[in-house]
Amino acid sequence: MKTSLTRRTLAALALAAAVAPALAQKAPIKFVVPYPAGGAADQITRLVAHETSQVLGTPIIIDNKAGAAGMIAGEIVSRAEPDGKTFFVGSNAPLVINQALYATMPYDPEKSFVPVAGMGKSPLLLVTRQNLGAKDVAALVAMGKKEPGKLTMGSASSGNITHLAGESASSMMGFKVTHVPFSGSSPAITSMMGGNVDIMFDALPSSMQQAKAGKIVPLAILDFVRFPQLPDVPTLKEAGFANAEASAWFGVVAPARTPASAVKELNGAINEALKKPELVEKLRNIGAVSMPGSPEVFGKFIADERAKWIPVAKSLGVKAD
Repeated sequence: MKTSLTRRTLAALALAAAVAPALAQKAPIKFVVPYPAGGAADQITRLVAHETSQVLGTPIIIDNKAGAAGMIAGEIVSRAEPDGKTFFVGSNAPLVINQALYATMPYDPEKSFVPVAGMGKSPLLLVTRQNLGAKDVAALVAMGKKEPGKLTMGSASSGNITHLAGESASSMMGFKVTHVPFSGSSPAITSMMGGNVDIMFDALPSSMQQAKAGKIVPLAILDFVRFPQLPDVPTLKEAGFANAEASAWFGVVAPARTPASAVKELNGAINEALKKPELVEKLRNIGAVSMPGSPEVFGKFIADERAKWIPVAKSLGVKAD
């Protein structure tokens, strides 16, 4: 009897030892998003994270920590244990533009993180409130020039690409705007639909469906080609303003010193997810395209964005509000 119990105990211990590593692998990982639910960052992240979790066999928790132009979320992740369990959904502002707008930051965008993988990017869309009265870019330009500074421009936050690209494009078109920052694209668009701000240069995931529904007016896409889901909306280049291209982009970075093995594993899973036709289609339907590639490819992309947008911010004299 004693021998039988001992054998059973040993068998149970052996089974537990075999199952423990598998259970450990199921421990969730966290993606910290620097903007509220409903905006472009949140929508793209949730779509990609869902498919990535299926590839990994590991739950991915989405944690929205909005505020301070993405720097609240950035600081949280920069101080997190580099154990491959906490990642930052980096984007234009917290990883690039804020360097030109803020004298100090709670983390170093270039040293506090290591690139993992791109997820998706979306060209910006110039939209106006429904009753503004400008039915095309030419009418908006005339309105803006007539009373400089009267037009209010919403943005997802100070330093966000919707802020900087908006300042850059309006300057290119020859008029000034009064900037009104929000804590994300979703509240900014909601405010616009309520008639509280006049225009916005917004990422498609938070503006395209509202434009299609007639709740806001789409005037131009900030890209060199029209977006398939908005075939009747011209590019800003078609409206006479060349080089007016800007996209909101989102990718995953990890705290510095995160093991290379964890970076490689998550990169592989995200890229595998981005190959799925159903995910590609879902991204396109909300106004985004996928950004596959290695950690090195994503790192170079971020470096190129710094080289492009930091000089623009400095030349325009854009400062955080």
